[in-house]
Amino acid sequence: MIKNILTLLTVALTLNVSAQTLTVKTDAVKINFLADKQKTKGAIGGFEAKIDFDIDQLAKSSISGSVDVSTIDTGIKKRDEHLRSDDYFDIAKYPKIAFQSASIKKEGNNFVMVGNLTIKNKTFTEKITFTFSENIFKGTMNIQLSNYDVGDFSTAKKNGVQITFEIPVM
Repeated sequence: MIKNILTLLTVALTLNVSAQTLTVKTDAVKINFLADKQKTKGAIGGFEAKIDFDIDQLAKSSISGSVDVSTIDTGIKKRDEHLRSDDYFDIAKYPKIAFQSASIKKEGNNFVMVGNLTIKNKTFTEKITFTFSENIFKGTMNIQLSNYDVGDFSTAKKNGVQITFEIPVM
């Protein structure tokens, strides 16, 4: 009888752990970007997320998160202020950039997540490729800011941005 109770308890605890929401170490998150137009490098912070990730049940996994556009930092204060203005991200109206996964699949050594990215109230389907090892998500995505009406040249020229990130979880 005790053996059956212990077995049942072990199974219940295992199920609970695999379905658990991961807690992000927000102070250690790194989200960097490189814009191809002028090779502008920078980082963005204020990361908040809800991560339900189970390698064995990817169909039930989901990841959603956002960043605070007011934290954008390219190392040049005047440029950062301009990026925050209505010419670019318009943080007064659109303070967050948000992502919500729709699917996560394993492809070789990587995971591929498809979902909706929202910038300036415009939403497009984007793809993120990432790895998960030693409790750290590391990944990349490429987006076209012209899709989101970001920047004064966004409608005249494609303005690709490569985003890389490291998200440690507990």
